[in-house]
Amino acid sequence: MEGGGATTERKRKAEEAVKPEAEDEDIVKEIDVVEGSKHGDGSIYRADAHPLHELFHLADTRETRLKPMRLSNPTPNCHPCWTACRQHLGCAMLQIFSLKLAKLPSTASGHGPVHLYGFIAVRDLLDPLRNYVFNRSRDDPLVIPDHNSDPFIYLPGPKRGVYLQSRVLIEYDVRIKSTEEGEDDLPLIDGAATVSELAWTQAALTSRIPGDLGAAVDLRRALLRRAVEATVEVRITRLAGPPRVVDLEITGCLAGELVEEEIKLFRGVVREPCALERFVIAARSDSYLFLHFKGAGAAKPPEEFDWFAFRVTPHGCVSDRRKFAFATAEVKVTWSSLC
Repeated sequence: MEGGGATTERKRKAEEAVKPEAEDEDIVKEIDVVEGSKHGDGSIYRADAHPLHELFHLADTRETRLKPMRLSNPTPNCHPCWTACRQHLGCAMLQIFSLKLAKLPSTASGHGPVHLYGFIAVRDLLDPLRNYVFNRSRDDPLVIPDHNSDPFIYLPGPKRGVYLQSRVLIEYDVRIKSTEEGEDDLPLIDGAATVSELAWTQAALTSRIPGDLGAAVDLRRALLRRAVEATVEVRITRLAGPPRVVDLEITGCLAGELVEEEIKLFRGVVREPCALERFVIAARSDSYLFLHFKGAGAAKPPEEFDWFAFRVTPHGCVSDRRKFAFATAEVKVTWSSLC
């Protein structure tokens, strides 16, 4: 285990990881859309519409049967030891850093909160059923208060790690809730697209998912080789106060990677001690996983920033507890190879 502030160098990397990126350094390319694959007209469920429909079982809408942390326990084959295992070196994995609401439909209101519902799921050949990265009902939409100042969709990550040793398919059907009756709801993105395992770079890439009526969502992602699965569980055990309310943001960063990119995990108001959603992250072996906590009380606009750091291993789990100015948090990370 490596606690926050373990070394000056790690602290420097943690601080650099949250610096804003220059927009002009990023090239946005349209994602490879699977034509003839829409949920709205039912074409995505026709097996004869595209060869990928059968390969990824698109007519089967069940959630993936595989769970995270399947190989978290060391095996007799671990050599020379489980913390430095050379038998389970990891594999190629997909890491989604963020989803950004790039453009609203032309008929949508340009101001006020945006309420999103629907799903985004990844299908890989480890188990080609839906591995949800976003899944909200119409009665419980995700609310983006101001898409102009903070257009990001914060994600707990997939249910399990995404295997990118071969091509994966991203399936999506997301809508904007407009009225209580639903008559004026607008489609945001609907269809399917593929992500290739034959990436020429391990740097983070931005792929634009086109939608109807000029809408678009930007997917920030990377191929990580020799990666393992990190399952992160966060519990807020104490809130500072008064008032005992904190506007909390949690992001991740993989230090020591070719990619040092912010992973947007959680943004919300915490009103009482609780366990947050479980986060699943792909992390390259022999790197460090940083978890940044940023919080502000309702009566304290200035934000406080602090962090955890953990060394990535192929197996096992590690826990840490830290007392911040705004809250006390406990973090448990479980490491597992995908295969």
